Amino acid sequence: MNHLESAFRGSNKWWAYIVVFLVTFLLAQAIGGIPLGIILTVFGDGEIDYNKAIDFNAHGINASLGLALMLLPFVVSFFALVLIMKPLHGRSFKSLINGTYYVRKFRIVMGFCLWGLIIAFATIVDYYLNISDYHVRFDLGKLLPLLVVSLLLLPFQTFYEELFVRGYLAQGIGVLTRNRILVLIIPSLLFALLHGLNPEVHKHGFLLMMANYLSVGLIFAIVSVLDDGIELAMGAHAANNIFISVFVTTESSALQTDALLLSLTDEQKWSDLLGVWLIGIVFIGVFAFKYKWSLQSLFKRIERPSV
Repeated sequence: MNHLESAFRGSNKWWAYIVVFLVTFLLAQAIGGIPLGIILTVFGDGEIDYNKAIDFNAHGINASLGLALMLLPFVVSFFALVLIMKPLHGRSFKSLINGTYYVRKFRIVMGFCLWGLIIAFATIVDYYLNISDYHVRFDLGKLLPLLVVSLLLLPFQTFYEELFVRGYLAQGIGVLTRNRILVLIIPSLLFALLHGLNPEVHKHGFLLMMANYLSVGLIFAIVSVLDDGIELAMGAHAANNIFISVFVTTESSALQTDALLLSLTDEQKWSDLLGVWLIGIVFIGVFAFKYKWSLQSLFKRIERPSV
C-alpha cells in the first residue's frame, strides 16, 4: 500500500495543513474570483446571491464565458496546491495521487469513461420515461464553446477537489488516525461541507443535499482506498461534472450552462439517493472485479513505511 502511507515520508506539521487550506482554497479562490467580480460589476449589479445560481445570460454575459470565469478560481487553486506541497511538506504533489511519482493515467481515462457511460445511460432512460420533464436546447453555436470550456477547465476543478480531499486531507487524516474507515468518512464529510454554499442546497434543503454530496464523496473515497490511489475518482468526478455541464442541467444547478437538456422538474428527493448508490455500486463493482480488490483492505491499519 502506498497512497495513504506516503504522507509519512514528508513533513506533517499541523500548521502546514492550515496554511495549505488558506492558500489553495481561500486565497486562491479569492484571487481567481476577481475577473468574475469585475465582469458582474460591469455587466450586472455587482452583487452575488449565493442562494441562487448565477444566470449569466440575464446579465448579458455569454454562459460559456461565465462558466470559464466561475472555474478560474479552481485553476488558481490547482496550481497553488502543486507549487506549495514541496516547500511545506517536502514531497511532490504527485504523491497525493497514489503515493508514488507515477500517475496511472489509464485509470483516469477508465474512471471517466465508465462513470460517464453509467450516468449517460441513466439519463437516456429517464429522458424517454419522462420526456415531458425535459426541454431540448440544441444550439451548436452555444454547445461547441461550452464543450471546449468544459473539457479544458472543469478537470481543474474536479482534479483540485480530488487532490485536496481524497489525496491531501485523506493522507493527513491517515497519518493522524491510522484508520482507513475514518479516512473514508472524515474527508467525505468535509467534501460535502465544501459544497454547502451551492445553490442546490438552498433550493432542495441542507440535509438532503449534504446526504447527496456525502454519498458521492463516500463512493469516490471507497474507490480510492481500495485502488490505493485517486485516479479512478479523478476521472469519474471529471466525467460527472462535464456531463452535467454539457448535457443536462437544472435551474438550481451551480453550473448554469447552455446544456443540451434542461430538466424542468428540478426536484431532489430522498429516494434519489438510491440512484446515486446504484451508480456507485456498479462503478465500484466493475473495478473491484477488474482489479481484484479485497474489501479487507478497508480495515487494514495504516502503517509507517519501513523504508
